[in-house]
Amino acid sequence: MPAPPGCEVRPAAPPRGLGVFVSAPRATGEQVFADEPMFVIQHTGNRRVAATCANCCAFVGPLQIQLEAIFSEARFAPLVSSLSEALPHWQAEMAATGGGVTQTAIRCTQGCGEVYCSDACRAAHFGRCHNLLCVGLVEREDHPLIRFKYHAIEHADSLLMTAQVLACLINRARACGGGTAAMQGLMSELLTFCHAPFRDVCRAPEGRGKDPEFLAYTDGLINEAASLLKAAFDLQAPAEAAALFAAGPAFFSEVMGLLEYNTIDCEVTSPLGAFFAAKGRSLLSRLEEPGVRIELGMLETMLREKEWVMRCVWGEETTGNYDADGDTEALKASGAPTDADQMMQEMDTLGDAEVSQRAMAQAREEVDRMSFDQLLQAPWPAFHGSALYVYVARVNHSCAPNLKVTYPGNSARISMVAVSPLGAGEELCMSYIKQDANVQTRRKQLLEWYGFGCSCPRCSLEDSTTVRRTQKRLK
Repeated sequence: MPAPPGCEVRPAAPPRGLGVFVSAPRATGEQVFADEPMFVIQHTGNRRVAATCANCCAFVGPLQIQLEAIFSEARFAPLVSSLSEALPHWQAEMAATGGGVTQTAIRCTQGCGEVYCSDACRAAHFGRCHNLLCVGLVEREDHPLIRFKYHAIEHADSLLMTAQVLACLINRARACGGGTAAMQGLMSELLTFCHAPFRDVCRAPEGRGKDPEFLAYTDGLINEAASLLKAAFDLQAPAEAAALFAAGPAFFSEVMGLLEYNTIDCEVTSPLGAFFAAKGRSLLSRLEEPGVRIELGMLETMLREKEWVMRCVWGEETTGNYDADGDTEALKASGAPTDADQMMQEMDTLGDAEVSQRAMAQAREEVDRMSFDQLLQAPWPAFHGSALYVYVARVNHSCAPNLKVTYPGNSARISMVAVSPLGAGEELCMSYIKQDANVQTRRKQLLEWYGFGCSCPRCSLEDSTTVRRTQKRLK
């Protein structure tokens, strides 16, 4: 069982299974361990606004690639053209700071469109899984791999990550001779992570239970994805594909469930925000210098358009966070209408197109009222995806965690930092959910999403307090 450096994996207090324990004392704010993603995928909608390395998730350069991602629509062509003279200077300044996006973007050699920050990342990704999943040389639209990717994009990004996992298993099996026995050993090794069939761990839509119709839909989604992926792998690795799908879609479903339990949201902050904030303030301090006002005007125009795009497209589709922590549930409990309720009512009354036009016009008015300083402070679109980390997946939950997740650099490399002093031999815990909900909401989420009821010290304390208050009211 792998353990992070400076830690050990051993049985935790019941009813928990294994846990991760720190070997030496750590101070608050100190990094306890770091971890690289075993598998990571950018949410499909997030590709609309962030150009990042398919292997390490670094924001790639040159700077123009990032702006072309955000300003991809034809309406922005004049804006991008007007920045052509300033972009090389901004790129050079960003490079001089030692941070920012990478200097160049490396494309997949087979022409699929995947982008990387370096030749090393391209080679690593190709060797791990992309060699079996690249569609650059595929010419037929009815090819099973093309059909699988369309199916995944329509239904769930986790299908794409599952394909990465299975492709990686095939490549690892081939590296040690290939065949059924090698595949079966690697499949068993993977299932040492917490797992279950996808139908058992997936979440039904809000307000609906896992009724027979929902389960039939879920099974159909998995069966279709598994069938298409098997057909694609049969063309390149028939013996290994036969082992993976020997029980039909069962192993595919188990991997989907494993990812549902063990992946975490991955968020990498765009380096463009800090650079352009500093750039804008520098220009403001040099207004009397020749050409500064012109450059400042270009920067302000770009920032204003960026903010308008953000307000129009930023949300669930671009972050992958579909009310993941019960915000809608809390609103409904209060009796207040949710944004979704209001939008559905407007669409029923006005139609989709008119509602969209009104929303964009409102966003434009709001952005036009922003000061330059507000534009400088407004965030740039971050990378959002899902990632499976070997060490992090071993860390148990607590509603009063002693660890927090941070992404300190321009990559998906994670740093687990102590939020309180840690003693030698203390179990490390992180929070799987938002910590600001009450004990009833937290326990409901954990039971529904992760299959366990929380009895951490915070839940026990808040639960006893709630019971005492209830008893007092009943007297």
